Amino acid sequence: MLGIVSTLVLIALGVYIVSTFGLFPIGADNPPFGLERYLAGRAMNAYVDRNAPEGTNPVAVTPANLADGAKEYEEHCAFCHGGAAAKISPMQRKFSPGAPQLTNRIPRDSESWLYWVTKHGVRMTGMPAWDGVLSDDDMWKIVAFIKNSDKLPPDVAATWKAMASRKEADEAPALEPVEAAPAPAPAAR
Repeated sequence: MLGIVSTLVLIALGVYIVSTFGLFPIGADNPPFGLERYLAGRAMNAYVDRNAPEGTNPVAVTPANLADGAKEYEEHCAFCHGGAAAKISPMQRKFSPGAPQLTNRIPRDSESWLYWVTKHGVRMTGMPAWDGVLSDDDMWKIVAFIKNSDKLPPDVAATWKAMASRKEADEAPALEPVEAAPAPAPAAR
């Protein structure tokens, strides 16, 4: 019994020392430890599986809904999760854990699982809760788009790429016209 109590006291003391003296690397550019990644992933999957809505996506997979989903995805998700302009976002490795690149590698998770994560976010990852920002219908359209982004109808794929091109052009810094400097006066002889 004394061994069990001693072990528990040592574990608690170790956690206290690590957390009190700044020995645990909390920067997003520090990769999580293997055990941390395993436990966090397991806890997230179990929680979302338990709380995700039952059933399938209520939004029909139509070209119009996929185009709407693509628009919302490009506007709200592509910066972190990759999009038409860059399948791999430069922000991918700036999160801990890294942000999944959803259009580069289609998630195997169910649509209701993706919807729940989109709606409620994931603590300590940088994934915000979009509830109250996007409508449920828009979130379901985004999920439908993600799950079908590798097999979009040609017109929807072209629209998605055009949206990304327009977005890049809109975000490019405007160049101020530079006034020509006045010509120097001729040198006196």
